Amino acid sequence: MKIVNIGDVLLRPEMMEKALVGFERYKEKESFFFGPSTQSEMRAYIKHMEAVGSRCVPLPPEILEACRDADVLQVHQGPVPSEIFETAGKLKLVLVNRGGIENIDMEAACRAGVPVLANPAHNANSVAELTIGLMIAETRNIGRCHASMSVLHKWRETCPNSGRCHELKGRTVGLVGFGTIGRIVAQLLQAFQVHLLVYDPYIEPEKIAAVGGTSVSLEMLLQNSDIVSLHARVSESTRGMMGEAEFRMMKPTAVFINTARAPLVDTDALYKALREQWITGAALDSYHIEPIPEDDRFLRLDNVTFCCHKGGDTVESFENSPYMVLSEAERFFGGELPRFLMNPQVLKDRGISGCEEKEG
Repeated sequence: MKIVNIGDVLLRPEMMEKALVGFERYKEKESFFFGPSTQSEMRAYIKHMEAVGSRCVPLPPEILEACRDADVLQVHQGPVPSEIFETAGKLKLVLVNRGGIENIDMEAACRAGVPVLANPAHNANSVAELTIGLMIAETRNIGRCHASMSVLHKWRETCPNSGRCHELKGRTVGLVGFGTIGRIVAQLLQAFQVHLLVYDPYIEPEKIAAVGGTSVSLEMLLQNSDIVSLHARVSESTRGMMGEAEFRMMKPTAVFINTARAPLVDTDALYKALREQWITGAALDSYHIEPIPEDDRFLRLDNVTFCCHKGGDTVESFENSPYMVLSEAERFFGGELPRFLMNPQVLKDRGISGCEEKEG
């Protein structure tokens, strides 16, 4: 089989090639570097790509030509437009080293009957670890103390939660969303002996109970949690799901953590909740505009811990991903149902059982 790898500045083609060691079916390979050469330029490209889709930028002719006789195409942020599916007559599988599939023309993939495997788990452990870090940083004032000492050269004694600075042990943590990342956060939290509440209408209560959690309504979670951590995916039903009504349900002593996506949150409502102290604080890793402008109103608040969208920015989250998707490709070629199949209908049409189940 021939595999074409399209890497970029975040996940370089040599990482994809390194992962191919041990996968003997790929007798031929071609690898390409695509897109911006700096991380800041790549961040701008990703924002554009997620808004526009697979036609955000044209693919170079040499990549289109290489794909014509490819059996497998592996990408990260690079676009896979309809031309790929229309001209690559041997294409059997597309592997995407990210959770989102905005860079793939899914309609064209379905028309061509080509399965698309994504990898929302590639940075799951990385994001989960940062989530725990932000919980501790915000509740224990790590960022505020650091800024006071390193920038102002002052020893700070009081913070917005002075007199209410608790350990995680014994607190109630609410997870909104129980996908791959939410589950790992729940597993990590077991070591802190918290009370765990989970809202996810698509997950069986038994799976939540298996990690010591209790399945509850969103209203009950917000009303009873000391820490609310957001882990939902963006969709028409979840966009702006944390609005004024939801923040008003939270305890005035509670903090809000968002290591998911900014569109899940009504920014005006969050700002008002923090400024008027409906809640005690927040820790954020995702923003509607990135980088966040220097005059952004949130930067004037003293009860927010900021992170520069670094949830998935670890060596492991990029290095491990190609091996993960290639392993799922082995399951596919072995006749098994792979994880994170984004267009299960193409396999269902072939009579492969279980293909209606898409793991998220």
